[in-house]
Amino acid sequence: MLNRQQVEQHSEQLRQTIRQLDDAKRKVFYTHLRQQVRDPDTYASCNFLFIAGLHHFYLKRYARGSFNLAVFLIGIGAFIGGFFGLGLFAIIGICVIELPALFRSQLIVEDYNNQLSEQLLDDLTKHDA
Repeated sequence: MLNRQQVEQHSEQLRQTIRQLDDAKRKVFYTHLRQQVRDPDTYASCNFLFIAGLHHFYLKRYARGSFNLAVFLIGIGAFIGGFFGLGLFAIIGICVIELPALFRSQLIVEDYNNQLSEQLLDDLTKHDA
């Protein structure tokens, strides 16, 4: 589970590293980051719907999003097919599992953006070598 203090420390370390870049590299960094950074409010909105794991797709976590979508569709199919208990169990199960992400959306997206920033910084330094 993500730790707020660790994520914030990582953010601060990244900010310090970015400040040390020369102006041209910093401009390239922020140009690329702006195109790929994710918004916590959009993530929370996608998660609020619970449906289909949209919030996972938003953060490019396709396997987990596909799993949520599959379980949700199985639940809907089971419910429509007369297997109310199984359908309800699957749908409620996904909601219960994903509920903490709704309340931690800010932290989850900040961690994602940190990882993205770190990858962009690594790519910039590799081009120098």
